[in-house]
Amino acid sequence: MKKVFLFLSLIVATISTQAQYTGYTPWENCFGKNASCNNYGCSAIEVNTSSSSPIIAIVKKYGKVVKHAYISKSSSYTFQLKDGTYQVFFYHGNFWDRNKKIKSDECNSIYGGFSEGEAVTKDDPIKLSNQVMTYTLIPTSNGNFNTKSSSLSEAL
Repeated sequence: MKKVFLFLSLIVATISTQAQYTGYTPWENCFGKNASCNNYGCSAIEVNTSSSSPIIAIVKKYGKVVKHAYISKSSSYTFQLKDGTYQVFFYHGNFWDRNKKIKSDECNSIYGGFSEGEAVTKDDPIKLSNQVMTYTLIPTSNGNFNTKSSSLSEAL
């Protein structure tokens, strides 16, 4: 009986360190929750993911992280923002590890990251004024968007 309980405990612990849900803010202790924008002068950034990997979308303003969210495979998440200029980063990978320590200039207690196949890409800064910017991150021949290579140190 102890072997079965130990085995089940190990399975539950493994799943809980890897599984996340769309909209989860894993670095909330540093960057806060994603508040909505209910006033005049609001825009949005929508991110749609492919079926190949989950991502964390990171939104920066004036070089500081203002929003971030985990987005599962084949899912979508919308950030509500005050009008302004933003830069969006995409942190891709496989197998989420909530105990992985991540380095950041803004915060020294970030935990949670991908344990395999990590990559960070970004878009150029975008200016939004009562608009919705939609990113659909599905590889396509002759697509209309190419991300640029980046790093976690630049994104965070």
